[in-house]
Amino acid sequence: MKKLISFLVVLVLSTTMFGITNAKQKVTLLMDWFPQGNQSGFWQAQFDNQYHDDLEIIIKSGGPKVRTTTAVASGQVEFGLNGSDSVMSANSKGAGLKAIFVSLGHVPYTLVYHPNTGVESVKDLDGRRFAVVMGITYWKWVKYKYGLNKVQEFPLTGDLGLFARTPNQFQQGYSLFLPARLDAKGIPNEQITVESLGYRPYSVLFTSDKLIKENPALVQKVVDRLSISFHKSLVDPKPTRDFILSKSKKVNAEIHNNALELMKKDFLPKDWSKIGCQDPMRWEELAHQMKEVKVLPVNFDPHSSYDTSFKKGCFK
Repeated sequence: MKKLISFLVVLVLSTTMFGITNAKQKVTLLMDWFPQGNQSGFWQAQFDNQYHDDLEIIIKSGGPKVRTTTAVASGQVEFGLNGSDSVMSANSKGAGLKAIFVSLGHVPYTLVYHPNTGVESVKDLDGRRFAVVMGITYWKWVKYKYGLNKVQEFPLTGDLGLFARTPNQFQQGYSLFLPARLDAKGIPNEQITVESLGYRPYSVLFTSDKLIKENPALVQKVVDRLSISFHKSLVDPKPTRDFILSKSKKVNAEIHNNALELMKKDFLPKDWSKIGCQDPMRWEELAHQMKEVKVLPVNFDPHSSYDTSFKKGCFK
């Protein structure tokens, strides 16, 4: 017995000294909104924790009052989801963040309006009421680019009934969900996507410069897991779909499935192995647009806000 105890003590000391441990590393990824279809790959990564002994990924839901850039910059969570314009805006104020993985080729912002109300182009929205997230960057640029100086802005609440009752109102939303939700309620609608107007921020997962410097291996593990989980969630979407539907009263199975098909068609690369990849030219283009509306200082370097080294195989 004494020999056995001595052996176990030596084994424990050895594993401690040489860093051999079975303890999982845990990280939290904070979403920018409540659970919905465009987050499927992230939720899949959490479901797959059971198959991995080295890393536990915890997904935390967002919402209208959640500021993912602030949460990551302050160290409350290790990773966050947001638009690439939000990452650059935060960095211009000293946040010290870097995008490491693209989840959607562009944030699916859209402007939804009533049909048969004289709207032939985005310029015809001038003078109307607009439910919008106040101060959001894409809208500053759209107003500047298209001369929309008479729009009556008010805070977005998500009240579809108000939209239905107000013919001269248009509303911000995600093209993946809002038109389909309106259709399901029998509310006629048309849309102009912000991407079609020329503004195309990535939807990105980002982390802090501090974590990249102190533990690049952990960041690499997260990106590698996400590359697998995004592919898995597209091949077999049922597990994440069922979870998201259990958490959301605003989206049904039909809307969710339609959003996934739209993602495959318009928001993800045809080669799914390229999901996560970033194009430096896109960052330069977006930074220029943000400088046009004075959201970024003229000397801001967009290349300080992303790191392409963790997602492998992008530039073959």
